[in-house]
Amino acid sequence: MITNERKIKQGMSVVGLLPAFISLIIFAITAIFWDLMIGLKFLGIIMIIYALFISYSYIRTKHTGSLVSALYMISLGTFFILFSNDVVPGQKIELATGSKLAFLFIFIFFFWLLYLMFTRKLKWRGTEILELAAQNIEADKGSFTERPLPIGKIDYSKNNIIAFSKFFEKNLLGLTYWEKKRIVFVPIKYKKELSLLSPRYNYLDKTWVAFSFDGNVSVNVSKEDYLDYKEDLAFDHLCKSLSNVMIEFIHLYSKGQQVRIIDKMNNLKINIFS
Repeated sequence: MITNERKIKQGMSVVGLLPAFISLIIFAITAIFWDLMIGLKFLGIIMIIYALFISYSYIRTKHTGSLVSALYMISLGTFFILFSNDVVPGQKIELATGSKLAFLFIFIFFFWLLYLMFTRKLKWRGTEILELAAQNIEADKGSFTERPLPIGKIDYSKNNIIAFSKFFEKNLLGLTYWEKKRIVFVPIKYKKELSLLSPRYNYLDKTWVAFSFDGNVSVNVSKEDYLDYKEDLAFDHLCKSLSNVMIEFIHLYSKGQQVRIIDKMNNLKINIFS
């Protein structure tokens, strides 16, 4: 049963704004030291570089929103580059055909992204998964241990697990990592996906649920995620509950009830920016 009481601390994340701040700083520096047109060209190039990073997310997850985001950034970057050629000091600015076309695509992709954002289709869902896991778990001081916990066995085939792993990534529940005898499911919180670009990223240090191809289930809850709860929770119960959430998701997926998975997370009504 889902309760109204939130177990996870909630707050607005400003991490997602960092790329915008960095872009504006670079634009200001280049515009001051050179001129406005050079600044606009640099800004356009930065937007396209960002689009390449976002494209990696699409390649990894096949998530439609990532593709739309990448196309939006490409349109924005192209517009800034083309617009810089339309700016002639001392003359009235008139947009060339290329600039107008780029602006049209910006308009289309911007409102598409707004729709995806407010329907929670752009949000990584790790917070919701961890919130579901914490429902009805009692406080227990000092129970955290930095070790994976074996849970037991499930009666699902290798093909079931593989098929669910694609759904898991495509709907931004998190990322999966294939090992020799198992698949590791790592819930990713909103704006934590940026850390995936780090060459030092180690998924085994994160929160995960692993399903081996012979049915064994094991769970790890990271210290970072554990401390993100408002109070200390009974660790073994939390790990068991997290595995149950994932097992239920697999069960719903195998019955063709994927929409129920999304509904369970949406019903928590967690802030789209947290």
